[in-house]
Amino acid sequence: MNPIPALKFVGRVALQNILRNRGIALASVLTITLTLLGAGVAVVVVHALDGVLHTEESQASVLKVFMADHVGFASEVNLEQTLGHQAAVAKATFENKDQAAQQAGSSLGLTQAINLLEKSGAGNPLPASLNFHLRNIKAVSELNREVRTSALLDSGPHPTDYNADVIPRLERYIFVAQLGGGLVVGVVGAVALVIITISVRTAAYVRRQEIEIMKLVGATDWFVRWPFVVEGVIVGVISALVASVILLGVGVGFGGGHSLALGVGVRFAALIVLCLIVAGGALGSVGSFVGVRRSLGT
Repeated sequence: MNPIPALKFVGRVALQNILRNRGIALASVLTITLTLLGAGVAVVVVHALDGVLHTEESQASVLKVFMADHVGFASEVNLEQTLGHQAAVAKATFENKDQAAQQAGSSLGLTQAINLLEKSGAGNPLPASLNFHLRNIKAVSELNREVRTSALLDSGPHPTDYNADVIPRLERYIFVAQLGGGLVVGVVGAVALVIITISVRTAAYVRRQEIEIMKLVGATDWFVRWPFVVEGVIVGVISALVASVILLGVGVGFGGGHSLALGVGVRFAALIVLCLIVAGGALGSVGSFVGVRRSLGT
């Protein structure tokens, strides 16, 4: 049996339903567009926040071990090789006193203060350091406990730059951001599903006499149901396209260079558009199926 004529019939009836009930269809498109737009904004914001937090996490995954001034080069190399061969260490780099002064000057704005100290004869006050880049942020505390008792380290109150409060705080922020984004998307999806269900039930109620006649002449429930399901898919996809155009327009307007607003890349933006279209079609089909099923009493 050739399914193409049946598909053409279902598609034609679905389009006729949309055109016949333009008011209901337009209201559905507007409300679903707003809900999908909210979901898209939530995903973009969570993605941007997640990127910032993971950047901070990668920076926090570097343990800077300050060396004492009397330590010779051979001792520094031995410590670097001993700790650098651990599985948790991705790489280890040496930073001399001049490099430490340059970094402090560029990141903290201490160039003038360091120059004054050097001119006064006090010399560069910053120690050399071994910088260990760790694969996992949780390994930072373990390496800090292992290395801070070494006699090769600076005798000051902070032989490393480890901050016990930073890592747990970052982990909490990442968890809250991901959980909050998931909840927002879930709530918005549920709202869109309810809206589609109500609109389809309204459309089915308007056409109740036509549906009764179709059933009286032998039409099955699936024969009656499929045009509504396809109608919901069409409304959902149109809503997703409208929401995508708005999101991309705002992203391009406030973006710059090779990225959109909030540093969103082109590939991630294309993924959001694809997800919105799939979500719109899925919500439309499920909502229509539930709505017309209740109207048919099956």
